[in-house]
Amino acid sequence: MKNLLLVVSLLLLAAGCAPREEEKPTPDDTSAENGGNGQQETGEMEAVPAEELVWVFRARGNRQCENGGTTLEQSTSSLSAAGVDIQESRCGTRTDRMYASVCGGQTGDILLHLVEKTSLDTVLQQGYDPADNIEYQQASCPGNGN
Repeated sequence: MKNLLLVVSLLLLAAGCAPREEEKPTPDDTSAENGGNGQQETGEMEAVPAEELVWVFRARGNRQCENGGTTLEQSTSSLSAAGVDIQESRCGTRTDRMYASVCGGQTGDILLHLVEKTSLDTVLQQGYDPADNIEYQQASCPGNGN
C-alpha cells in the first residue's frame, strides 16, 4: 500500500512539474504593427517548415530613463553577418521577471528573431537564448533608434 501511494504521489508531482504550453508567436503570425518584419525584403527566401524554426531572444540592453540599447535592425544585421538566415524579427518585453523602477536600471525589453534550428549554435554564440525558456509578450519597437 505504501509503495502504491508513493508511486501515485510521484506521478502527480511529475505531472505538476510538466511545462505549460505558452502561446508564443508563430511563423505565420506576421504583424507589422508589432515590429515584425516578416521575411526579408527580397522575399526570395525559401519557405522553411515551422518545426525547423525556433524563436531566440536577447536583452535590448537599454536602461530606464535613458536612450540606447541595441535596435532590432542592429540585432538583425549582426546575426545576418554571422551567417544566420532570419525568418522574422520582433520586439518584446519579458513578463517572467520584475524590474525595479529606477533610472539606470534594467528593463525587460528584448529582441526576438525566428531562425532555423540548424543555426542555433551560431545564434547562441552571438549571445541569444531560446525564447521558449522565458515568458514574454510582443511589444512595439521603439522608433528613432532608441
